[in-house]
Amino acid sequence: MNDNKINLAIFDFDGTLTRGHSWAGFAKYDKEHNIRTSTLFTYFLTHIPYLIAARLKLYGENKNRIRWGEDLPVFIKGLTLQDAQKVFNWITENYFMPLMRKDVLEILDNHRHQGHKIVLLSGMFIDFLEVLRKRIGADYAVGTKLEVRNNIYSGKIIKPLCFGEIKAQFLIDFIEKEKLSIDFRQSSAYADSIYDAPVFKLVGNPVAVYPDKPLFDLAQRENWKVIGRP
Repeated sequence: MNDNKINLAIFDFDGTLTRGHSWAGFAKYDKEHNIRTSTLFTYFLTHIPYLIAARLKLYGENKNRIRWGEDLPVFIKGLTLQDAQKVFNWITENYFMPLMRKDVLEILDNHRHQGHKIVLLSGMFIDFLEVLRKRIGADYAVGTKLEVRNNIYSGKIIKPLCFGEIKAQFLIDFIEKEKLSIDFRQSSAYADSIYDAPVFKLVGNPVAVYPDKPLFDLAQRENWKVIGRP
């Protein structure tokens, strides 16, 4: 290893570090606090047609996922930055932490003990990821940016969504912005979806974690390490 370069351990969030789903975390918060109960129903009713169309191969699966991700901020629309932080903290502690994959967290801890820098890389809101980053002791977080107007979340992301090829570019841009010197050949990436393949191509040690079938098949062909089965 080049002592002047950093080894990264890059972790996806939904499906990789946790068994939970972002929309479910916000839904749980709204239900337990008896607020915005119509938001979840509206969110699903307006997105299920795209899900069905994607399953029938009438609509691209990648477009379906992007649409769900782009519209997720509706759950914090109208909240101030301070109030949203309270929501993020509650969801982290009461929804996501109990659903974290212990085996994957142990791997994360092993990387930290080896002196590697931990990166959370996800389509989730960067504001939320920063809360999670501090909670689990990661070094960096890279995710989707949210639109804010007069200290209030507008309910929209600042496009593009951190997803697919763009997700890999987000990471590269972050590294350049922070002026980090990375040993990519010695770095690792952990993810569960075929749409994370562009990130895997950046590192020397990609690991498919509880992968979907397409990623599992790709991992078999590329001889990548696999944790869990589809």
